[in-house]
Amino acid sequence: MSSVINHIPELTTLIKRAGASIMEHFHHGYDISYKDDKSPVTNADSASEKIILSGLEGLFPEIPVVSEETTVPDVSNETQFWLIDPLDGTKEFIKGTHDFTVNIGLIRDEKPVFGLVYLPASDDLYYGGEGVGAFFNGSPISTRPYNINDGLRIVGRKDHPHKDKLEKRRAFLKGHKVKDYVIRGSSLKFCMVADGQAHLYPRFVPTYEWDTAAAHAILLETGGDIIDFNTKERLKYGKFNQEYLNSYLVTGTNDVLEQLL
Repeated sequence: MSSVINHIPELTTLIKRAGASIMEHFHHGYDISYKDDKSPVTNADSASEKIILSGLEGLFPEIPVVSEETTVPDVSNETQFWLIDPLDGTKEFIKGTHDFTVNIGLIRDEKPVFGLVYLPASDDLYYGGEGVGAFFNGSPISTRPYNINDGLRIVGRKDHPHKDKLEKRRAFLKGHKVKDYVIRGSSLKFCMVADGQAHLYPRFVPTYEWDTAAAHAILLETGGDIIDFNTKERLKYGKFNQEYLNSYLVTGTNDVLEQLL
């Protein structure tokens, strides 16, 4: 971990270079194709990934990398590995909104221990991890204390088209006062819990490990966590036999998670 901490400036430069390549396509055009699961991917995803993979190979040649846009390796026997999403929120990118991010997370023994989340459109950077703390644009961040009388501040996505997912979310929140429900995109939602803008982000639609790893490392340093809704335990990483797929998740501050789960 000390070697990673010593290279935070280089990692910051790397993720911003990847973000700059995305913004080139954002402003000047891009091509869209579709994966087997019908989700979109653009040449901005590919450009960002190429920069990150090359940079991590140069800085940490001994640490394997799992990335969304490439054939992912089996890291089940590795003690540590990188998880990257070169462009998280591709649909937001295509819509022309600014809620897309670049995610670089380090996993050790199934736990996220360091992460960077960069928002290229606004040039905002979150990073943090064990022995580092957590920061937004260089300033320390922490979660928001929960006051039951004030109600929950929730961040999430737009209503999902599947009714059962909506019903599950409503049942989970039943009996709890909700003060605000804010709709945002990408891994920014996890970061909004980490920096005190929200208490809770319940998600009853599957994600992949590269969607959560970087922000999870930051969140753990601020007084929050990401819990697997089925096991009621902290989300684990390295699920190669499940194609790195996460189940339903509840992200929140520690005090809120204790009450709801």
